[in-house]
Amino acid sequence: MFIDKNGVVRMPKAYLAGTEIFYPNTDETQKRYHRLCEKYGIIGFYPPDKAPDDEYKDYAAADDSLHETEKALFTHDLNHIKRSDIIIANLNNYRGDEPDSGTAVECGLAYGYGKRCFAFIDDARPMIERFKGVKKTNSDGIVTDKDGYTIENFDMPLNLMFSEFTVFEGGMEEALKGVRKIFNDELIRAGYEPFEVK
Repeated sequence: MFIDKNGVVRMPKAYLAGTEIFYPNTDETQKRYHRLCEKYGIIGFYPPDKAPDDEYKDYAAADDSLHETEKALFTHDLNHIKRSDIIIANLNNYRGDEPDSGTAVECGLAYGYGKRCFAFIDDARPMIERFKGVKKTNSDGIVTDKDGYTIENFDMPLNLMFSEFTVFEGGMEEALKGVRKIFNDELIRAGYEPFEVK
């Protein structure tokens, strides 16, 4: 349970963004994430989840072209974000030193839609400490990578564009546990009973 924007106490809906859909065990991950969400009193939407019957309709592809398939997938995931109250994103490095670009777009969309934004990352040290490549310090004391590109030093694990996200160290369960604590604290302050995690 949580208190929504209208002051209604109900189950929060969460879009579960991340790269897990590309992993060979994505079906098992989907089931595990659903079980974890239920444990912490949250309705989770994993990207491939079937769209519920609501006002957000999937795009009907005009043909089987790649463009139409892409548009249908994009709309499907976008609708999951729209129907959710929050996003919980896996922002671990993916194919390089930064989070997955598709997940980053979804995070921006969720923030733009006014959703509450949460994420998880294995290593929450500041970016300047997390960076695994060659680091150099120039004459101005600015730390760069081997090509001379500045490494952000805002005492955050990710780019400053994620500064409005609450980032938890660990995996999905640690994030859900943190989100549940935030929601329970809000419920208690408002005079409601907290959700009991079993």
